[in-house]
Amino acid sequence: MCGRLVCVLEGQNLTVRCQYRDNSGNIKKPEWESGYHVPGYNLPPTSQIPVLYGKMGQRFFRSMRWGLVPSTHTKSLKEFNLSTHNCCSETILERPIYSRAFLKGQRCVIPADGFFEWNSTKGAEKIPYFVHKSRGKEDKTGDKHDIEHPLLMIAGLYDKCRLNNEDSFFYSASVITVSASSSINWLHHRMPALLETEEEIQQWLHTGALKSKDTLPLLSPRVCIDLYPVSKVVNSVYINSPACLEKTEPPKKRKVNTLEKFFSKKQKTDSTVEVSFSGPKTKGEGSEEDANRGKPTTS
Repeated sequence: MCGRLVCVLEGQNLTVRCQYRDNSGNIKKPEWESGYHVPGYNLPPTSQIPVLYGKMGQRFFRSMRWGLVPSTHTKSLKEFNLSTHNCCSETILERPIYSRAFLKGQRCVIPADGFFEWNSTKGAEKIPYFVHKSRGKEDKTGDKHDIEHPLLMIAGLYDKCRLNNEDSFFYSASVITVSASSSINWLHHRMPALLETEEEIQQWLHTGALKSKDTLPLLSPRVCIDLYPVSKVVNSVYINSPACLEKTEPPKKRKVNTLEKFFSKKQKTDSTVEVSFSGPKTKGEGSEEDANRGKPTTS
């Protein structure tokens, strides 16, 4: 799924990196409606993350809790115990907590430098990897300010509620996930839903562009990512520093020595013998030849 995000840009830098053209064709920067984003190298669920959303043809930023709290929740945040930082695209219309926000057009984009993922191979050592957008000659979203480090634009949902029936709204968001593409399925079976072009971002953010259900085809596996192994310091949610992004050597396959090979083969042989000769046959187990042994023959 997606359990750690990375967004090291400050609020003003994010607005520059997320410029867009309005309905009149003018280049604009999204405005911050509430506070600024504090850079994070290792953001776990329940952290504050930068969320981009559309309103009346314009785009705005707001810092939101990572983990959607539905509009129907009116108690304290401590009394909300559901894990909602990820929303499966396949069940987005089946779970009311997500379908309400989706059908109301509360779609958003979560810009990120990348995310961390751990290999999910059964029995293998858990190695963390930093997953980021592929570095190409030109970023399809129009992000030309730093071609060497384009942002991932992750599709999400947001909602707002009144905690403890307060007057002000509390905002929160979820990352939408899809089946993993060939770029990452060897590492994990899920990945965030990524939007690659400005047209896709426009269609996803602005409710007038497409009806909610017509945006579902945008949620598909993408191959526009690269990754590399990083230090295990990211395993701790308390570590939030550039050290989280430092590249490490890829794990090497352990060589099996001759002695280990010998005993491995011996164990296989012993187990085969055990199965083949499982002890004396009980009544009814013998062959037809055994059953006829000792009987008089006729000429």
